Amino acid sequence: MKIRAGLFLATVAVIFSSSAGAAPADVPSATGFLGACDIAFLVPSTLHDVSGSARCRPFTVRRTRDATGKEVIPVVEVEVPVAAMDTRNRSRDGQMREMFRSDRFPLIRGVARDVDVDRLRGEIGKGRGGKASIGLLLRIRDVERKVLSTASNLRESGERVTFDLEFPVSLREFDLKAPSVLGILRVGDKVTVKATLTLNVSRSP
Repeated sequence: MKIRAGLFLATVAVIFSSSAGAAPADVPSATGFLGACDIAFLVPSTLHDVSGSARCRPFTVRRTRDATGKEVIPVVEVEVPVAAMDTRNRSRDGQMREMFRSDRFPLIRGVARDVDVDRLRGEIGKGRGGKASIGLLLRIRDVERKVLSTASNLRESGERVTFDLEFPVSLREFDLKAPSVLGILRVGDKVTVKATLTLNVSRSP
């Protein structure tokens, strides 16, 4: 009798879990990725534009499906150490870190939420040069602003995904005052940032 009762309760549990909206069998479970990104930035100035590079800290991404079955990334956060930003000029890099007050705010953070993966695939895959927009919450020093970025060049191969992300940053909107050199070389307000992101499937549980 105890065995029959146990089987009955197990059967009831399965029925109720199914009727309560359990995910269909053909919907895959969440997939984890380990992320990396290389960043290039271009700063306009009165004499000549200044280019630089940086590399973000390793980050994680969790891709899953929402209640409607749509493939989404609930949240992804990327951090860039100010100390890793390099314009290949020691004096200029020192001024840049001073502008960012890196002693108090060593990291620049970017956060994206509720990223619709299916939409990105559809818009970028429309044709050559396809692009899609992604909203970012960017934090520089103690200032947060919303920034609209453009994703392109999406490539999915086996367990690896790469794509580019480009967006402008207004120094004025983040209360940043760019330094000048002898009052001659003055930096423009709009900085162009382009990041190449790489995601590899994580094997950790």
